Order: sequence, then structure tokens, then C-alpha cells
Amino acid sequence: MKGLVVYGTRYGTAAEIAEEIAKVIREEGIEVDLLDVKSVKDSDVSLYDLVVVGSGIKMGKWTKQSLKLLKKNKEALANRKVALFVSCGSANEEKTRPEGQEKYLDEVAQKNLINPPVATGLFGSVYDPEAKHGFMYNFYMRFAKKEMEKQGIDPNIRHDYRDWDEIRSWARGLADLLKNE
Repeated sequence: MKGLVVYGTRYGTAAEIAEEIAKVIREEGIEVDLLDVKSVKDSDVSLYDLVVVGSGIKMGKWTKQSLKLLKKNKEALANRKVALFVSCGSANEEKTRPEGQEKYLDEVAQKNLINPPVATGLFGSVYDPEAKHGFMYNFYMRFAKKEMEKQGIDPNIRHDYRDWDEIRSWARGLADLLKNE
């Protein structure tokens, strides 16, 4: 049994989640390769029993490289167990509505995979006021900061909204899928 965890990230949040997923799967006795999708040229996904593809979400979109990997390997992934995850700033809110799952995971799976994924993970992100962002994000954040203040959240400090126990549990579930084949 062998797994691949590949991720696309803009600010490092999805990378940290991918690292934790790979670590947990390894702890379950499964060999795992961990790759930043930017370093993937011609990855042979047929070497793996499980392929986990993740992405950070910015302005509602996956990283281009993660989507490209899915599209390029669509046929090969049809014969593998595939899991998808995203790291999204609005994940905690999105989990309460089906739109988040549909928008960030189900639609991507339908467009880029032949078979449905064996698991999907919608995980929180990190709010970091020190991170460099583009014009649209900065424009949006002017309004979001006011909303944060109304909720009693200090918009001037970093906030980590990832649920590490949830992420670890999800990764153990992936390992169990492989072990129970």
C-alpha cells in the first residue's frame, strides 16, 4: 500500500494540512509521498493506491496547479482511491450549508474525476493580517475586519481556524480505507 498526498498552496495553510495528513497516514503504517504540486512535473499516479489532492481556496477558487493535476491524470485516477481536501477561510461557516461542500469539493470532483472521491475534507484556514494579498482580497477584508470586530475578534492578530483533531481523524479514515481492502 502506498499513498500520495499532493497539495497546492498560496500561503502555506494547505501545505501544513497536507503535512499532517501524510504524517498521520504514515503513523498508520502506510508509505506516503508528500509533494507540493508546483514540484510535480510528470507524476505517475499509477504507483499509488491512494491519491489525496488538496488546495487552498482564495476568492472561492482552487489553486490552478491542483486542478491541472486532476485534469491531467483524470484517466489514471479513475483506477485509484482519490480523496480531496481544501483549506478555506469560510470553511466553518460553509460546513453548516451544503453549498460549501458542493462549491469547493463536489463540483471539482464532478468536473475533474471519473469516479467520486472516497473522501472529501473541508477544513478551516488561517487569517493572517501580515500576509501579502492581492487588491480584491484587501478590498474585501476592509468589510470583513469590521464584521470581525462586531463578533469580538481582533482583526489585527493571526487566527488559526483549522481543527487539527478533525484533520487527523479524516486522515486516519483514509488509512483505514487502504488497510481494509
